[in-house]
Amino acid sequence: MSHKNDTENVKQCLVCTSVNLDTIFSEINLPIYNNHYFSDRNQALNAGRTDVFFVECQDCGFLFNKCYKQLSYKIEYDANRSYSNTFNKYLSYVSGHLTKYFKDTITKIVEIGAGDCNFAELLSINMPDVEFSCYDPSWEVSETNGRINKIAGLYGDQKECPDLIIARHVLEHQSDVNGFIASILKEDPEYIFIEIPCASYVLKGNYHCFSNEHCSYLDSYSLNILISNNGYCEEFIEYVFNEEYIIALYKKNSDYIFINDEKKKHNTNIFYNDFLKWKDGLLNKINKNDIIWGASGKGVMMMNILDLDYKYIPFVLDINQNISGKFFPITGNEIIHPSKLNNQMTMNNKIIAMNKLYLKEINKELSELGINADVVYIGDL
Repeated sequence: MSHKNDTENVKQCLVCTSVNLDTIFSEINLPIYNNHYFSDRNQALNAGRTDVFFVECQDCGFLFNKCYKQLSYKIEYDANRSYSNTFNKYLSYVSGHLTKYFKDTITKIVEIGAGDCNFAELLSINMPDVEFSCYDPSWEVSETNGRINKIAGLYGDQKECPDLIIARHVLEHQSDVNGFIASILKEDPEYIFIEIPCASYVLKGNYHCFSNEHCSYLDSYSLNILISNNGYCEEFIEYVFNEEYIIALYKKNSDYIFINDEKKKHNTNIFYNDFLKWKDGLLNKINKNDIIWGASGKGVMMMNILDLDYKYIPFVLDINQNISGKFFPITGNEIIHPSKLNNQMTMNNKIIAMNKLYLKEINKELSELGINADVVYIGDL
């Protein structure tokens, strides 16, 4: 998923070229990768570290990490969320949205950074005449499964001639967002579909989003500028998943110029003192041996920015069996499956959820396990 250079010496916005950049957030000694888990705790404790330094463009709202060094993702990496019914329902909604839009009008789709390929598989069920080429550099081997071709690597010099490019949750991993978009549109597809976490969600005090791995955040305004600069115009754009994400479809139109006169006042109130107050407030409410639910990037970053290592929070729950028994980078917290929870529960600990959208699912899982526990969303502590 890496295509371009570092942003360390960037002096202007990479979307609109403005030099009006405000410092938003900085932190040191964070994990290099969010979802790189370790089988050995000592290796986890000695995982690679890096600093982040986020700035925001005051003209278009683009939010990015100035000291980011582009990652290769040539590591053991697990960002699979298909074990969650809540997320699968959301994924079905997004795939249904695209399926209804295109019906029988396209024959070839290329997906960039396809991960577990669940999205392509959902689309293929309702698009029986469409061929799929899915790219991801974290895969070890290439393989073909029906109409889905899985290519282990980047979408580079291949000749695919797609009608539609899909880039879900890859743009936030790119330092040179403009160069990246240009590179994946090299074959002039008719459409491009983007899904990203949005800057406005990050700026609502969601400090765990300021990770090294997620170096670029956009909202509808900056995203429209970025894509229109590459010759595409908006077909639809929506804030979804509790307004944490944006989904957007664009169509080729070389003559289109995005114009929006509604200048928004961007939030620049997330400075270091605010972060320290937030951090101290949470640390006063999270007790030793409390159990965290959610070992994805949110959980990893939350444990690291709060400095909650395995000695204070020994266990993190996750329904992904593939990462059970592994350890968080730097903090060394052990990931366990909910089926092992009974062995760890005491009268004093509570369960803290990393995402409020999963509360209903978590309580259902606990009920089925016969566990009576207090479950609270971390944002409500």
